[in-house]
Amino acid sequence: MDKQIVEISNDDFVLSLKRGFLVIENKKQGIKHDIPLDNIMSLIISANNTVMSKNIINSICEYGGNIIFCGKNYVPVSITMPYEGHWLTGVRVKQQIDCSRPMQKKIWKSIVQHKIYNQAAVLKYFFPLNSNIERLRLLSKNILSDDTRNNEGIAAGIYFKAMFGKKFVRNRLNADVNLLLNYTYMVLRAIVARAVVGNGLLPQWGIKHCTRTNTMPLVDDLIEPFRALADKLVFEELERLIDIENIELTPEIKRRLSSIISMPLQTKKGEVSLTDAVQDFVASLAQSFEVKKIVLRYPNVDDALNKDV
Repeated sequence: MDKQIVEISNDDFVLSLKRGFLVIENKKQGIKHDIPLDNIMSLIISANNTVMSKNIINSICEYGGNIIFCGKNYVPVSITMPYEGHWLTGVRVKQQIDCSRPMQKKIWKSIVQHKIYNQAAVLKYFFPLNSNIERLRLLSKNILSDDTRNNEGIAAGIYFKAMFGKKFVRNRLNADVNLLLNYTYMVLRAIVARAVVGNGLLPQWGIKHCTRTNTMPLVDDLIEPFRALADKLVFEELERLIDIENIELTPEIKRRLSSIISMPLQTKKGEVSLTDAVQDFVASLAQSFEVKKIVLRYPNVDDALNKDV
């Protein structure tokens, strides 16, 4: 059975457990849904008034899922993760912490290279004649160890304005296109967080992200190569909207954006879902820590876009 994202976005829902199912009920509206616990990848709480018990949080985590609590404009304010994720957690965490600084810099270089390359691929998918495609490719190729020239930031400035217009500003608190980006990135972040814990790694020990307020820097490191795929879904959603100045996240829009979990991607193992591709990518990072050599496995985004890039 495919995993799914479950969201509670309206008030007055009561959550309970019954024989391996999460029961979601709103008696005022006469709504009731039963969802198998082992089918839940993430439970998103964006409503202000939801009733749930500690047992529900425990059960979802025990089944390998996570819970995201949202603040304004779908910006995550906290996320629960399973405490036990892998039988080799102790060994892998030590290998992760023992990773040398030079190797961390090389890993970050690889991540940024693929992030920018994928941005160029998505940009070409929608705008095949855009002159910024080649600029992004060059930035991807000419990255120093640890991205000391900040090619990532330079590429972001080029890419976002090419994709979403010259007036676009990436600000998580803005109630515009950023709403769609926030939501899709949140789903993507949940997928990566689940993979990090599932592979026995410590989400609090990052490679590059290390601010005091960030509780999961490793997750935010590893989400980067996949962000452009989230941008693709957001851009396709914008093409459907009549009024992009007043964006409302309807259940239909959320459903389409959350479909990123099953987006097909090509890997050396064949076609898999984005969720499985993320799992394999994170597993390859754990392997890199173990063998002290970079053996990262990235999915082929070009094939996913069905374009020659």
